[in-house]
Amino acid sequence: MLKSAVALCFFFASVATAEVVYSPADLQRVRDRAIPTIQNVMRQDIVPRLPDQFLDRARNVQLIFPERGPGPMSFYAAPNRQEIYIPLTSLRFFDDISTLHAWFESRNCPQEYIQTYLAALLRAGEDLPAPLIAFGLDREKLFADNYTYDLSGKIYSSGVQFILAHELGHVLLEHQPGTGGAESRRQEAEADEFALNHFARLGGNPMGIFWYYQAAWWHDPASEKGRRENTHPISAARIRAMANRLIENPRDFAHGEADPEREASLVRQLGMMTAAFADLIDDDSFLTWIAPAMFNDFPLSDLKQACPT
Repeated sequence: MLKSAVALCFFFASVATAEVVYSPADLQRVRDRAIPTIQNVMRQDIVPRLPDQFLDRARNVQLIFPERGPGPMSFYAAPNRQEIYIPLTSLRFFDDISTLHAWFESRNCPQEYIQTYLAALLRAGEDLPAPLIAFGLDREKLFADNYTYDLSGKIYSSGVQFILAHELGHVLLEHQPGTGGAESRRQEAEADEFALNHFARLGGNPMGIFWYYQAAWWHDPASEKGRRENTHPISAARIRAMANRLIENPRDFAHGEADPEREASLVRQLGMMTAAFADLIDDDSFLTWIAPAMFNDFPLSDLKQACPT
């Protein structure tokens, strides 16, 4: 099911992030369907499995669902107030990206087009439509394909659960917001480890982390040439640490699945894909020279022909 979908990456001088617009009806559907599910995941799946020293404080953490955040991939915590912010627009955007990847996988279409879109939107700040509209795809038609429906659901649900556990880690580990540099990278790595520890207790495959970080990196790179002022830098070291754990201990993330041996093999594949991604974003020279080739070979003008229904 998982195959190599490692992104072609490059550097933009611009730091503006465009705004993605969804209709009120789209956001209401997210509000009606996603909020109860996410609250149940936190209350029933994440909090009860925490180590004892965190349980009392975790029960007091509040989930806040604003309509939008600072950017399309914004999920964040306010540790001092014991709050986690999950913007509706960001949820829908990640859901759309998960659906795109699953559809392209099901049809063996070049997923580099998705990276062109993400780079232009999140890094270059181009004014683009929401993902499925940009690619000329209808959500209901895509979900009629069983493979797409199943895979997109696994990417999205595991990705959102990882995000929840990561942000909960910031709160329970009493991280300080607004830090930068080495301290910010240390806090992010600790929150990643906290989230992976949850999946190890669950015995579940955290497959959504690959596609989440592959998209979020465009907004928050931590490489020398791609660095911007941010509080969630996505460094190669962070990604590599997660990859190594998945590769070295795949059964930790499979013992709760229906077929642990098969799932452990998929977890190891996920780790190898994640490690390859870490190698790419660790190479600043690669970021510089690949840009013209990617936009020439997978141009924005061809998005609607990239993988039609």
